[in-house]
Amino acid sequence: MFLKVKMKTFFIVISIIFQIGCASLQGIKGQIQPVKLLDSKIKIYMTTCSGMAETIGSCYAKAKETCASGYSLLLEKIDSSGVHREIRFQCQ
Repeated sequence: MFLKVKMKTFFIVISIIFQIGCASLQGIKGQIQPVKLLDSKIKIYMTTCSGMAETIGSCYAKAKETCASGYSLLLEKIDSSGVHREIRFQCQ
């Protein structure tokens, strides 16, 4: 009986840890981060691609999707851990 209770507790704890880990794979709120319009007059945007599921390539793909006629990269920030990434870009 005691062993069953310990095993059940163990599986509950492992399940919670697994769910937290999976949610953190895609950054904030467990979803792909959106592209934000910073300046509508000159079409400057910012996006982040932080977390384990996205890469700096994800940021570039979002810029390409946002700007049908191409874009210019204005800023690329990657922190020392390599997990937090951000770009700012301007549509042409």
